[in-house]
Amino acid sequence: MRRHLCVAVSLVTVGVISPTVACAQSTGLIDFDHYHTLTEIETYLQALASQFPDLVTLDVIGQSREGRDIWAVDINNSETGPASTKAGFYVDGNIHGGEVLGGEGALAFLDRIVAGHGRDGPLTELVDNRAFYIVPIVNPDGRAISVDTPENHRWNVRPVDEDGDGAFDEDPPEDLDGDMRMLQMRVRDPGGDWVEHATDARRMVRAARDAPANGRYRLLTEGVDNDGDGRFNEDRIGGVDLNRNFPANWSAAQFASGPFPLSEPETHALVRYITERPNIAAVHTFHTSGGLILRFPTLADQDWDFPAADLEAYRRIAEDGVTITGYANYAYEKQVIVDLMNPGHGVFNDWASKEFGVLAITTEMWGHAIGEGQDALFAWNDDVLGGTGYVDWYPFTHPDLGPVELGGWDRWSTSSPPDAMIAAEVDRNVRWVLTFAEKTPQVAVLDVEVSRTAAGLAIGATVANVGWMATATVHATEGLGITKPVRATLELFNAELVTGEASVPLGVLPGRQDGRPTTRAVSWTVRILDGDVPARAVIEVWSEKAGTVRRTLELSARGR
Repeated sequence: MRRHLCVAVSLVTVGVISPTVACAQSTGLIDFDHYHTLTEIETYLQALASQFPDLVTLDVIGQSREGRDIWAVDINNSETGPASTKAGFYVDGNIHGGEVLGGEGALAFLDRIVAGHGRDGPLTELVDNRAFYIVPIVNPDGRAISVDTPENHRWNVRPVDEDGDGAFDEDPPEDLDGDMRMLQMRVRDPGGDWVEHATDARRMVRAARDAPANGRYRLLTEGVDNDGDGRFNEDRIGGVDLNRNFPANWSAAQFASGPFPLSEPETHALVRYITERPNIAAVHTFHTSGGLILRFPTLADQDWDFPAADLEAYRRIAEDGVTITGYANYAYEKQVIVDLMNPGHGVFNDWASKEFGVLAITTEMWGHAIGEGQDALFAWNDDVLGGTGYVDWYPFTHPDLGPVELGGWDRWSTSSPPDAMIAAEVDRNVRWVLTFAEKTPQVAVLDVEVSRTAAGLAIGATVANVGWMATATVHATEGLGITKPVRATLELFNAELVTGEASVPLGVLPGRQDGRPTTRAVSWTVRILDGDVPARAVIEVWSEKAGTVRRTLELSARGR
């Protein structure tokens, strides 16, 4: 059974983006009340493709290092044309395995556009005139560890000898008491570096030099010393940070960046998938956490020469996201982002922006008080989470250390929200990303006139970009030199060209950011060859990233 919840969402109408009430419809094939296992996700994707075969194409674009499938979903209404003839919008999630809310966000976006097609007018129009490319789980190995076990695993799975003892991944943290959480251990130690907070026994703070020995603790992650070297959990499951493995600003000095760009099957599959779809005009990725909307490229020095028009487009696109989600807009002042997050090298959206040449935005979902200090964080835990985010210290008998205490932050409060909060979080994010998708470029033929002249039939047409974005970024055009111009082509049947070029380059068509579409006029003069045989002309306007449209004209020797 299909269910729906009506919410406010901004959807595009001709020439203007206006707030509209739309139904946040569901296919009924998935509920966002828990974090889904890979088996559940595959079952959902297969059911979606089976139930909506005219809209959904499901494909495996590669396998992870451990042999798990990486699924991609292409959404296109074939009745309105092939996907390649429409502006493409790419979405993914869970490139970081432990950021499981990101995968849920991508799945929710997928479910919304499929469920709403044919039921919600503006959303149907959007899907009919765009192609959507969605990779819900980029990092299935990391996702499997993070959902199926208590470990929160950011990377893919690639053995690493982190402690330099010649063995790989032999000393990971463990869930000692079997509660599906891996917390911290505090151990009384006269030489320890930690003491309880003066007014809040939950908190651990650095010990002052004169702190009494009987109140000191060591803090460790939950687990045992598997390799007997006196250290705990220092050689966990290894891997490469997939979001540091792309060929844009890649650096061997970047932690967990891999041996070389695209060394990992997951990143290689992603770049191949995207480059095989050159109609992709914009990219959005779901991450966690912090409640931030970020733009790319990441590194601050790139902004010195980055086109101002592209930066302004980023800022204005993100404003809708801020309004809908309440997140902070870090899509304009890049130095602020660098100071806040210390971004790295080899980031996926850096590649999408800097090398592939499109607008690329990341949402760090799940706003919380991390980074605002301990007072704010514990107040947020108590007021918003009802105190459930932080596990109070409780006694446990450690097999090697004897009496210890376990406690600390639950990962389902900081990296991703508790189950009960998933649905609301993904809903607001889907609504925001829909406004991003709506802003992709779209070419159109607005007016066509045919008149008789002494030389033959004069054909004039007005070509427009009715989308908000330009048909190419300034960086792609001026920085990379990869932009293919919009072209208007005239194809004739039982007629010949008298004046004009059969294919007319129109360059880049700016978007309608000022509320009006950018137009170009094209004209030809043609002559009918045989007045007793039907004649026609087909005007085709082609743009790599803004779609293809065709207008057919029936011609007559006496005029149109």
